[in-house]
Amino acid sequence: MTVLRFTQSDTLRCRFGLSPLWETVSAVRVLNGVEHRPMYAPWAAAKAAAGLDLSGLNALQPRTGFTPDFLTPPPKASRAKISTELARVRSTPLDRVRRELTRSRDEFSNPGAPEIDLMLANPARARDRLADEIESAWHALIKPDWPTISRVLEDDIAYRGSQLTDGGLVALFDDLHPTLTWSDDRLIAGNYREPDHKLAGQGLLLVPGVFAWPHLVMIVDPNYQPALIYPARGAARLWSDTPAPPDPLARLLGRTRATLLVALDPPATTSALAAEHGLALATVAEHLAALHDAGLATRRRTGHRVHYRRTEVGQAVLDASIMAR
Repeated sequence: MTVLRFTQSDTLRCRFGLSPLWETVSAVRVLNGVEHRPMYAPWAAAKAAAGLDLSGLNALQPRTGFTPDFLTPPPKASRAKISTELARVRSTPLDRVRRELTRSRDEFSNPGAPEIDLMLANPARARDRLADEIESAWHALIKPDWPTISRVLEDDIAYRGSQLTDGGLVALFDDLHPTLTWSDDRLIAGNYREPDHKLAGQGLLLVPGVFAWPHLVMIVDPNYQPALIYPARGAARLWSDTPAPPDPLARLLGRTRATLLVALDPPATTSALAAEHGLALATVAEHLAALHDAGLATRRRTGHRVHYRRTEVGQAVLDASIMAR
């Protein structure tokens, strides 16, 4: 069990971040061990022919053990760019690279130890090689799907933000992951064995990940912003196609409007729906406005974004159209 202790300042400095770097490194881990996480099998099968050399990253991501934190430093911006994150990896101090490579090699008799020994012979070259592998993986594994992936991440952040607003840290953490518990000023991670940690005013960064399921990852190294990476809601449906609208619903609303109504699970923004379905922003906005005016969809503003979701009436209309097929 690991306990994170919050001060009043920390409770005010909890924030969310989105990291394409984290998604990329996590995707490599899934691809290398998908037999242990069958949820991702359809995605892995589609990406298996990419022909990437990821031997360095694979050696540093044992099923049990330590993966170097310098490969995935917690994002500094709420919506980090992959180019900025890769630059941070490439600029990691060499003493930190050497220390974290050594820890990864030595913990739990990492089977990738021979490969890591080669890296330790030249940490600077190893750092650049690993950054190159991540960049190649980004282009092959993540970038083509990034509009859809980022939609799931944004939707999760919007949902968690509403939990925080409505119920505070208790509501947020009690639903974030089954191994987490909030008690007074403490966040308790039941499955961790790291030393307890005082946040001491740094706050906590929360990063949703579509490739994180079913794990929770905690970063409390003093060299980094304290962070939790947790499974994003809706990730299980990420690579399944949005169901086609039932014909009765399409005849009633029109096929595009019906398709958008079906797609509002989980909630989505206009731009995310436009990217996913290849439609113009103005077209999506017009159809969403009609669904909203008809009481079939509701909308909620979170920062600068507006998320639409089906209402109970919209769900009832969808259910009735399914029954009428």
